[in-house]
Amino acid sequence: FLPLWALALFMMYWYQVPAAIVGLGHTITVTDFNFFFALTFPVTFLALMLVFVGIIDIFEYKIGKKSKAMLLIWFLSAIAFFSYYFITREGIIDTYLLPLGGNMIFYLPMRALIILVIWKRLSGAANRNLYMTIGSVLIVMESILGIIRNSLVIENILIWPPQFWYAVLSSSKFFFVTQSLSIILFVAGFYLLHIAYYRTRDHIGDVKTPHIAGKIE
Repeated sequence: FLPLWALALFMMYWYQVPAAIVGLGHTITVTDFNFFFALTFPVTFLALMLVFVGIIDIFEYKIGKKSKAMLLIWFLSAIAFFSYYFITREGIIDTYLLPLGGNMIFYLPMRALIILVIWKRLSGAANRNLYMTIGSVLIVMESILGIIRNSLVIENILIWPPQFWYAVLSSSKFFFVTQSLSIILFVAGFYLLHIAYYRTRDHIGDVKTPHIAGKIE
């Protein structure tokens, strides 16, 4: 789960590279980074998927066949959606399809799923510890903050032509402040869950017991 989460953090915030370049005094235009910005959408979804898989791994959930099939179909649908956009539009954002579809069909449901799985784990844990509880709450807080941010993104993007979506976001202090806060919440949550996991493993050895494992139907 640690490599999954580390990769997720890198992928989730890499699109701020252009903002860093501007901060260093270089001049760029949105059209120079069309493909880079468009690639942000599938990369961010994959990052959220890695966060989810990491949570499943650390909580040692057993996923039922029906849930596995639904997740696979959803993941393949995301691949088809983003691939279609890149093939037909060549990564150029000139419609609302990509920002709206990415947020409403993939980002929001994934964040809601992360909250649901963590809530199910905490409510069903017979022997949870403080590290697990606080770490889980921090990740849930990030997911809620992400849902609010995604909703505001949808609202603000619709005000302007789709080509200016990144310009709209880059002018929003709320967006970048909450992005920074999300990084802190994620890192702190992952760290605390990591401590909780290995303390539990040290306590029981290598045997997986019912109070650790869960099941998703």
